[in-house]
Amino acid sequence: MKFKDKVVIISGATGGIGRALAERFALEECKLALFSRREDLLKEITTMINKSKSTCIYRKCNVEIKNEVKQAVQFTIDTYGKIDLAILAAGVLIPNKIDEFDSSIIEKSMKINFFGNIYFMEYLFPYMRAQKSGIIAPISTLPDKRGTPGIDAYGSSKAALSWLIESLRVEAKQKYNIDLITIKPGSVETPMIGEYHRPGSIKPHRAAEIILKGLERNKKIIQFPLTQVLMIRTRELLPVWAYDRIPVHLMKEDD
Repeated sequence: MKFKDKVVIISGATGGIGRALAERFALEECKLALFSRREDLLKEITTMINKSKSTCIYRKCNVEIKNEVKQAVQFTIDTYGKIDLAILAAGVLIPNKIDEFDSSIIEKSMKINFFGNIYFMEYLFPYMRAQKSGIIAPISTLPDKRGTPGIDAYGSSKAALSWLIESLRVEAKQKYNIDLITIKPGSVETPMIGEYHRPGSIKPHRAAEIILKGLERNKKIIQFPLTQVLMIRTRELLPVWAYDRIPVHLMKEDD
């Protein structure tokens, strides 16, 4: 897909990968709709983008609140008349140590990282079905097949998201020409994972460039950076008995 004149939604657009994507897509002469909880930053970014080659609108949106997601999608349709691409970047990583295991952290993580995406899909699908086209690209995570100590809430919510997209992708494409693309970043240097960087981590603007190129090529799974892809996918091949013998401090994302 080329993005000139396309309508692009980005949730979680005021920080980390979401903001980097907004700034990168501003160069593509497209029509952007940005959503986040932080209205002051949305206004700042939108003002900047409207001085570029693209046009931009924004609306405050907390993805935990279903009606706000509904209003965000409707706002975009009312303004632009269609939606070509939705990049769902809103997310949260809250540590949940086994010593202080707290179910409320998992509930909140699922509400934002999983259900926040579901709410968007629920309201995007009717318009994209009618269009017979569209791309929905939620941001999951690279280690989404085997658990990682210390990030159980984050990991389980993202694994559920990856599974959901995988379950919907074939039918959405074959019936309605809707593409579902899973974005799986490894370690990106954002405030959300400030304590969890690993060797080989990349800057948000580099991540945004990789994502844009992957979307242009219609890759079904966009995963990066390469060194971490190779490391994590190799680790997934280990039998359970070998995996369980890896020292916890070597597996944790904060080492």
